[in-house]
Amino acid sequence: MFRYKLIRNLLVISLTIAVLLPCYDFIFVHPAYQELITEKTVNEAVRYASYMVRTLGLENQFLSKDTLPADLADRLKPVGRDRQLIKLRIFAVNGEIIFSSQADEIGTVNERDYFHNIVAKGEVYSKIVKKDRQTAEGVVTLRDIVETYVPFMVEGRFGGAFEVYYDVTESVGEVRSISWHSHTAIVLLTLGFLLAIFIALYRAYVSLQERAAAEEALKRANEDLERRVAERTRELVDANELLTEQIAERIRAQDALAKIMEEIQVDREKLDQILQSVPDGVVVANGALQVLHMNSAAESILGTTLDDVLGESISKLSRNVDFIKKVGQRLNLSHIPQSFDFELACDEHKTCVYQVRISQFLSDETESPGVVLLIRDVTREREIERMKSAFLGMAAHELNTPLTTIIGYTELLTDKETAGNFDSKQQKDCLRLIHDKALALGGLIDDLLDISRVESGRPLFLNIQEFDLNELIRNVCAPHQAKNPADRFELTLLEGDAPICADRVRVEQVVSHLVSNAVKYSPGGGPIQLCLDVSDDQYALSVVDQGIGMNAEQLAHIFDRFYRADATDTAVQGVGLGMSIVRHIVLAHHGEVKVESQPGQGTRVLVTLPKSPPQGTTDSR
Repeated sequence: MFRYKLIRNLLVISLTIAVLLPCYDFIFVHPAYQELITEKTVNEAVRYASYMVRTLGLENQFLSKDTLPADLADRLKPVGRDRQLIKLRIFAVNGEIIFSSQADEIGTVNERDYFHNIVAKGEVYSKIVKKDRQTAEGVVTLRDIVETYVPFMVEGRFGGAFEVYYDVTESVGEVRSISWHSHTAIVLLTLGFLLAIFIALYRAYVSLQERAAAEEALKRANEDLERRVAERTRELVDANELLTEQIAERIRAQDALAKIMEEIQVDREKLDQILQSVPDGVVVANGALQVLHMNSAAESILGTTLDDVLGESISKLSRNVDFIKKVGQRLNLSHIPQSFDFELACDEHKTCVYQVRISQFLSDETESPGVVLLIRDVTREREIERMKSAFLGMAAHELNTPLTTIIGYTELLTDKETAGNFDSKQQKDCLRLIHDKALALGGLIDDLLDISRVESGRPLFLNIQEFDLNELIRNVCAPHQAKNPADRFELTLLEGDAPICADRVRVEQVVSHLVSNAVKYSPGGGPIQLCLDVSDDQYALSVVDQGIGMNAEQLAHIFDRFYRADATDTAVQGVGLGMSIVRHIVLAHHGEVKVESQPGQGTRVLVTLPKSPPQGTTDSR
């Protein structure tokens, strides 16, 4: 086993650890326990000495029989109740015992060197005396004790000493018991460790032996196999030479056929890849209008698969009656290509519009021309066309209404015959109305310019300045309240000022749009709540109305430009830009805007804005 270097090194390391652990416990741990007992006993003796000096009133006095109080024995009775305190002595400067808990020792002089060379120089002298050993004074003790001399210094000079004998038999016994248990545990753990290491090394040795035997057997088996393979190879080479001559011609014929088939397959795969890569649906039919091919996009649109309709008539492509009818009408017409639109339900709430374009192709001059149906999703294009048409109508109406008012009142004010019929107050009212309509017209134009700026990829211009958000909200709500007395504005603002660094005009534009929407979509009047809150480094403004509300589909498009939840002729007037502009302004300020609504239960809009622009933010155009 020892011929393996790794096993030998592991065994040496294990034996070294097993020897060092008990030695460490015996040399370092056990003496440390005894030093700890001595240190704690010395500290207790010093504490007793300090207590006696304070209790007896001996501060700054040289100890002598005259300085000790007459009732010293009575005063030290509380100290004598300590079971571990065996003896207490007080020494004068010359080493004479002037007090002892054993009265027969009083008057004896300590002439030992340790007293005059250590204690008399102001150093604490301590000695642990084991049972049946002599104390510092040569007396044999029957217990384990710690003998401590505590010097008493007066202005840097030796003024006497206190000697305390402490019984540490119980503590020493506990230390010995702990040490014995520690030694026993370490020895047992060491033996267990050695046994485990030996077993592991033995198993490793056995495993290595088995591995060596297996490698040897494998080597012999490999040599036998190589010999057999060599013999079989020679036989196969001879047979292969014979077969090669017989199949040479067949291989050349198969190669030529395979090349032709490969070219056909490559062409077919290229055509299929081209058709599958086309995002629009493609359906190919022959002259008899039987389906030859269709790509995955057409399968997805028509809700069928090529396997289901291959070789079938085009009329089997879909169950949509409108689609089948229009395809038949176009195929009967002589002028092709033809195109038409038809609608399919995409899901429960949405209908998609598809454009079908029909073209002819000739695969063989002797056959009738086939047809290709190209199906393209034009839902978005048709929706944009509808939105543009609706926008042009609404914009024309929204622009025409204030212009009509402005032109009408300016004609009245400038006409010589009618101008004299107005007094100064009526003229001011007319001018104020003209001014309001001009501002509304300017606001609409500003909204269109902002949307144009954002859509072209340019950021909004922000003129950052500090202002009071509370004051801005009040100023926005005041004219709306005066103009719509049926609506009850409930403002919950912050106490004092609400300073914010932002674009005042843009923020006022956001609040104005939200309040205007709350008023417009609360046709019967009612409470309109504006609540301003602050948390950490941002403000949160919520605008709540009890109006008509919106469903989930309308809510999903609330921030789309030119989108209006109700686009009927009886709906609230507007061009559908307000919420889109609100969102762009809030995002430009690094804020967030959220909308919650239920039909018939009103709408809640929550806007959060930072108190100041993020670090590095500058005015931008």
